[in-house]
Amino acid sequence: MDSFKSYLFRQAYKEVERLGDRLAEVEPLIDWENFRPIIQGLFDNQGTQGGRPNVDPILMVKMLVLQAWYGLSDPELERQAADRISFRRFLGYPDVIPDSTTVWQLRERLAETGKDRLVWAELQRQLDEKGFREVGADVSARSSGG
Repeated sequence: MDSFKSYLFRQAYKEVERLGDRLAEVEPLIDWENFRPIIQGLFDNQGTQGGRPNVDPILMVKMLVLQAWYGLSDPELERQAADRISFRRFLGYPDVIPDSTTVWQLRERLAETGKDRLVWAELQRQLDEKGFREVGADVSARSSGG
C-alpha cells in the first residue's frame, strides 16, 4: 500500500518497533511466496469473466498464521488485524483487511482439498530450517532458549 494511510501506519508503528515486535522478527524469515502455488488454485474467479477480485494468497496465509498463533476466532482475527498495528505491519499494510467470512471460506476450501496440511507443513518446514519452533501463539528461537 503506497498511500497516505500507509505512511500514517508506518509512523504509528515506529513506537511498537522500538519496544520490540516478534512478528517483525519472524516475518522476513519466511519465504511467503512458497505458499502462493499451494492456495492459488482455490479461487473460483480465475476465468475470463472474473468476478470479485481475489485477496492476495500471501495475505490470506498470513491471516491464517496470525489466527493460529494467537488463537483467534474469525471475527476476532478481523478485529485484531484492523486494530493492531503490529498485525497490519505483518500483513504488509493492506488497504483492505479480509473479513471474517473470507477467512472462513479459505480455511474451508483448504480443509476440503487437504491443502491446509500443505500450508502448515510448509510453514513448519521453514521454521525448522531457520532453527525456530512453533509453540501455540509463540514462535521462539531454539538458540535463544525460548
